Amino acid sequence: MDAQSILAALHARRPRVLVLGDVILDRWHEGDAARLCREGPVPVLDVESVTDAPGGAANTAVNLAALGAEVVLVGVIGNDEPGRALTACLGEAGVGTHDGARLLVREPGGTTSVKARMMAHDHLLLRVDSCRQASPTEAAAVAERAQAEVAAADAVVVCDYGLGALSALDRAALRRGAKALVVDARHPAAWANLGADVATPNAEEAAALIGEPCPDGDRRAWATAHASELAAATGARHTLVTLDTEGTILLGGSGAPHVTASRPAPEQNAVGAGDTFVAGLAYALGVGLPVDAAADVGQAAAGVVVERPGTTTCSAERLAAALGGGPRRGISSLEAARAAAAAARSEGRAVVLTNGVFDGLHRGHTAFLEEAAGLGGLLIVGVNSDDSVRRLHGELPAIGEDDRAAVVAALASVDHALVFDSETAVPLIRALSPDIYVKGGDYLPGMLTEAGAVEESGGRLEMLGYLERKLPGARKARQPADEAQR
Repeated sequence: MDAQSILAALHARRPRVLVLGDVILDRWHEGDAARLCREGPVPVLDVESVTDAPGGAANTAVNLAALGAEVVLVGVIGNDEPGRALTACLGEAGVGTHDGARLLVREPGGTTSVKARMMAHDHLLLRVDSCRQASPTEAAAVAERAQAEVAAADAVVVCDYGLGALSALDRAALRRGAKALVVDARHPAAWANLGADVATPNAEEAAALIGEPCPDGDRRAWATAHASELAAATGARHTLVTLDTEGTILLGGSGAPHVTASRPAPEQNAVGAGDTFVAGLAYALGVGLPVDAAADVGQAAAGVVVERPGTTTCSAERLAAALGGGPRRGISSLEAARAAAAAARSEGRAVVLTNGVFDGLHRGHTAFLEEAAGLGGLLIVGVNSDDSVRRLHGELPAIGEDDRAAVVAALASVDHALVFDSETAVPLIRALSPDIYVKGGDYLPGMLTEAGAVEESGGRLEMLGYLERKLPGARKARQPADEAQR
C-alpha cells in the first residue's frame, strides 16, 4: 500500500483498542551522587526529583492514546501510592479517564508493580524492581473484565511480562471475540494456543522459541530460513520478528516476507520504541489495514520516537509526517542534525548547541540565537516538546511544538532545529557532542545539570550576557538571556 492510502485509512476513523496485561509503574529517582556511603563502598544518591511513567502494558496503552486511539486498559494495580501515581499518569495521557479506571483491578492491600531507576545526572546507578505476581482472584477479575470488552474493540493487544495478570483468560473466547489480536509477550510460546493474528518476538525471543542461539549476521535471512518453525512455535497467523537497528521482518504471508527498515539512532533513544511499534501495529490493524501495511505504520511510529532523545510516544501528527503526509516545515531529525554536525567538524567548523521552549518568538529569542550562532560554524537548537514543557512548568505551551520548532528553524541564524522530549538537554548533548553548549548568563555553570554532560563530551559551556526586551506596559525591562529561551 502507498503512504497516502495508509494515511487515508488511519484518518478515516478512531479505533477502539483493548490492551490486556501486566501493568507496571516506571519510576526515576534523580539527583546527585557525590559521596560514598559509610556502610559500604557505594554511592549515596541525594534525590532531587522523582518522575513517573506508565510501564509494561500501561506503556503500550499510552502509546496507543498518543496515536489517537480510544484505549481500554485491563490489568492489576495496587491500592497504594504507586498505584495512585500510575492512575494519574494514565489519566493525563488519556487512558482510563472514564471506564478505564473501573477496569484496573484493585484488591484491598494489593501493591503496584514498580521498576525504579536510580539516576545520578542521567547515569543509571541501579534499577530496583518491586514486581509481584497477580493473585488468582485478581487474574479472574482481569479475565472477566477483559471478556466484557472484547466485542466492542477493533483490536486487542496482549502484553505479557510474566506477572500473571492474564493467567485466567479464556483464550478460546478471546480468540472468537477479537477482530484483530496481537501478542507481545516475553515468552511467545506460552501463547501459541491463542492463535493470534500477529506475534511480535524480538530476535533473541525468536531464537529461543526454536532452541537456536541468537543469530549473528543477516538476521532477516535467518528468520526467513526458519519461518515455518517460528510459525509453529508462536501459533500465530503472522510472526513479526523485530530486529532493532535492522527493522522488522513479517513472516506468514503467501508471498515473500515483508520487511521494514529502521532509522539509525543512538541506542539510548531506542528505549520504549518496541512498545511504540506494537501500538502503531495494533492501531493500524484496528482501522482495518492489512498486516504488511500495519507493520509499516508500526515502524514509522517507532522511527519517530528514536529520532528524539527522551521520548516514548508518537503523536498522530508526527506519524503522518513520518509516513509521508507532508514536510515538517524545516524541522530536522536527530539523525539529520548528527550528520550535519559530523560534516561541520570535518570542515573545521565548531558545532554550537542550545535549547529552550521558545513559546512566542520575540526579539530576545532572535538576539540570543544570533549571538549563539556567532560562537561557531553550525548552530543546532533543541526545542522542548509539548509534553516536556508540561512536565517542567505544569501546563502546555501556548504554541504547539511543531510550530515553535518551525519558526526557530526559519531564522537565518539557525542551521537545524529539532524537537526533544526530555526535561534537560543532556540526551541531546550526548547524542550531538557539541563543541560549545550555550545558556543564558543568569545561570552559573554549577547550576546546570547539562554542565557535566558537556564536560564528558569534550565541549565547553558558554554563558551569554543579559538582553534587553521591551515589554508592553513598561518602559524597559532587563531580561536574562536564558529567559529568552523560555
